[in-house]
Amino acid sequence: MDESTKRAIERGVAWTGPIFVVGYFLCWGVLGRNIPPPNMMAMTGEQLVAEYYSQPTVAIGMIGAATFGIFYTIWSCLLAATMRDESGSMGVLSLLELSGGILTGWLLAFCSAIWASCAVLAQQVDADVIKMTHTFTWIIFDCTYMITTMQMFGVGLWTVLNKRQAIVPAWAGWTAIAIGAAFIALVFMPFVTEGPFTVDGLWNYWIIFGTWLFAYFAVYNFYLLKHVYRSPDQQRIAAGFAMA
Repeated sequence: MDESTKRAIERGVAWTGPIFVVGYFLCWGVLGRNIPPPNMMAMTGEQLVAEYYSQPTVAIGMIGAATFGIFYTIWSCLLAATMRDESGSMGVLSLLELSGGILTGWLLAFCSAIWASCAVLAQQVDADVIKMTHTFTWIIFDCTYMITTMQMFGVGLWTVLNKRQAIVPAWAGWTAIAIGAAFIALVFMPFVTEGPFTVDGLWNYWIIFGTWLFAYFAVYNFYLLKHVYRSPDQQRIAAGFAMA
């Protein structure tokens, strides 16, 4: 593949980051009525169906989210490729980032598809079955946090420890590590009905997802977009493979 084609592909893939954010926010958040999501742990099945799954846009939004979630995986593949060493090989940290990104994208799509099924079948099956499936999916969504933490630790440690690279500043790496570690609070979600650790709580929803989106994903997306628009020589210098 010639250099110009490779650069065009990388630039196109870099824009899957903003596409993911806009698409998932509109589908999962707005149409899917998840700003914030219903606190199902404090609701009966009948309440969940009446107050949430009665909304006609939920099924449409979740089907859309199942599509846009995979854009996160595509973006993560480019990030992993950027983390390769001078010989083109991927070390353990880039593999951690890639594995976490693939699984996170799958989780974003898979869970949305299950919620779409709940919305489609909400008036056809028992409300307690809908609540069980809805809750089961949220537990998967939140309590498998280590998938994304693995990704954030991988890219964060690479950013901090690779002193030669100038693609992403070290502070962004420390931020990624800190946010990834903070995800552990998500394990409290199934056991509480009120407070900051509920599914719609101050910590487990607004702070965790807010910092993940704006202090991690948006930051790395910005620097990745900046990097792919450099010339090949500038990219090598930024990666630490050549002298300025």
